[in-house]
Amino acid sequence: MILHFEGLDLAGKSTVCRLLKDALPNSWRIRRNTLLESNPVESLADKLRKEEEDPVCVGWLYHAALRYDLAHFRESGDSIVQDSTILLRSLAYHSAFGNAELVECFLNLLEDHPRFDRSFVLVPDRETRLHRLRIRRKQNLGPEDFLVVQNPEVFQKMEEILVEYSCEFFRATVVDTSGSIDMAWIDNFIRNHLRDIV
Repeated sequence: MILHFEGLDLAGKSTVCRLLKDALPNSWRIRRNTLLESNPVESLADKLRKEEEDPVCVGWLYHAALRYDLAHFRESGDSIVQDSTILLRSLAYHSAFGNAELVECFLNLLEDHPRFDRSFVLVPDRETRLHRLRIRRKQNLGPEDFLVVQNPEVFQKMEEILVEYSCEFFRATVVDTSGSIDMAWIDNFIRNHLRDIV
């Protein structure tokens, strides 16, 4: 079974995935962005993104990384918590910034992308995101983390696009992650959305 969580930066994805992994029965593994345990193309793209290289060039690398994912991904029957996807985050980013050629190329890969057993898109309010930005460790911050402050209109557009594609193509449930995410929040989430698998 694969549980998929999507959301823009500071949505609480990593916290939800980590706590959920520990709260669910059996042995669950977390995969972040890539569908594979390891994707060397995605690793390079992520490194260059953090170094703030040209976003379009990096976008093409992410496109290659997704093609690598799709070529090598096999359903395994493992219990996976998928913390975001290259596909949806790239579509949101490049749609908001008007990189039409990249958007079209990512959309062309939609049909081949695996679907998940459950899909959720996490959306906190702005105040929660700003609070998380203030308390996040500097080494864990990337350039996109500051979009919510530096370019809130584009950030809002990205989130709207992310929610739209997540719901349309992955039948995602929108979940509000405003406030703190703790074990009580996770227990409530499991009761509301995953009762049949625990």
